[in-house]
Amino acid sequence: MKELRSDLRPPHMLVVALALGCGADGGDDAGDLGRTFAPERIGTVQVPPSADGDVALLSDETIACVINSYEVQVSCVDRSGAVVGTFGREGEGPGEFESLSDVLGGPDGTVGALDIGNDRFGVYHPSGTLLTEVPLPGAAVGLSPIRRFAETLAGVAITVFDPVAMQAGAGPGGYMTLFEVDIASAELVREEEVPPVDAEVECGRILYGFPGPGGGWVFIACEGHLVFVGVGGEPTVVRAPTYTGELPNDRDVAERLEGMKFLATAGIPLDEERLDRYRNTPKNYHLLLGEQIFDEQGRLWIATQRDRDEFSYLDVYDPGEAAFIGSIRVDDRIMGFDALGSTLVVVVERPLPPEDADGIAERAVDWYDIGEWR
Repeated sequence: MKELRSDLRPPHMLVVALALGCGADGGDDAGDLGRTFAPERIGTVQVPPSADGDVALLSDETIACVINSYEVQVSCVDRSGAVVGTFGREGEGPGEFESLSDVLGGPDGTVGALDIGNDRFGVYHPSGTLLTEVPLPGAAVGLSPIRRFAETLAGVAITVFDPVAMQAGAGPGGYMTLFEVDIASAELVREEEVPPVDAEVECGRILYGFPGPGGGWVFIACEGHLVFVGVGGEPTVVRAPTYTGELPNDRDVAERLEGMKFLATAGIPLDEERLDRYRNTPKNYHLLLGEQIFDEQGRLWIATQRDRDEFSYLDVYDPGEAAFIGSIRVDDRIMGFDALGSTLVVVVERPLPPEDADGIAERAVDWYDIGEWR
C-alpha cells in the first residue's frame, strides 16, 4: 500500500449521518491556495425550507430540483426563478412519497426521486408527470455517487444496521450492499457487498465506501483521509490537503443540536456531554453522508465542512491517479450540490442578519458557471 501525503440530512438519514459523522475543517489559508477557483454565480432562486439538501441538475443545465421534506414534495425551478413544477404528497400511492432521500437527473430532462419509505424510485417530468416507478431492495438508504441515471439505477442498501460497529470504525464491509436495478424491468442486475478495505489510516476509522465509474472503489475515512482502491485491489491512502482540523462553529453546533433534539423525539435522550464533545472535536472533512458525486469525466467531488459560514468549498479528485485536483469556492452554507457540463448548482442557507438570529434561514439554489475551470 502506498500513501500520499500532500499536505441536515433529512430525518430518515439522521441516525446514519450522526453515526458516520461523529467528528467534524479550514479556510482560505489551508492547503494549496493556487488550486482554489471561485466561479461566477449566474443565477439564484429561493426555495422552501427543508431538512434535506439534495439537489438534481437536469440535462439542460438550467433546471434544478430539490426536496421539500416538510411538505413531502419535489420542487423544480429554473435559473430565471420560474417554478417548473412541484409534485408529490405524503402517501403510498403512485406519485406519493413516504420519505424522500435523493433526487437526481436522468435522460431527456427527467428527474428521479428515491423514496426510501416506500422502497421505490420514481421517474418524473420536472412538471410533475409520473413516467414510471421501480421497486427497490429493502433498506435502500441512498444512491451511488454516480449522480445520473439512464437504463439502470445504482444505490446502497444497509444489510445490517449496527450503529455501534459504525461508531467503532469497523468499516462498511458486512453491513452495506451495492445494488443496481434495471428501470424498465425492475430486475436486480447487480448486488455486491461493499468490500472490506485492506488499508490503514492514521486515525483508524474507515467510514463508508462506493464504487468508482471506471472500476475500483473509494472509501471515506476520518480526519480528511480517503482511500482509493484500484481495479486490481491496490489501495492508496490520501490525506486531503485542505483539511486542517477546524472546530465546529456556532452554526455547526446549532445544527447538531437540532439533530439531537429530533432524535430525542424518537426516544434517544439529548446528551449534553456528547454535544460538548462535538463542540470541542475537529469536524469531519466531508459533509456527512452522500454529499459526494462523480461527474461525467469520472472526477470525484466532495462537499467539505470547511468554514460553511461566509463560504463553502468542494474538493475535486482524480480517482484513477488518487490525486487532488483543486477546490471550488461558493457563497454561504452549502447543504447539497450537483454538477453537469459547465454548470454547478448548490443548495445553500443564507446567514441570518443579527436582528433575526432566532429566525429561519433563507434557503436558495445557486447556479455557477464552471466552464472556465473545467
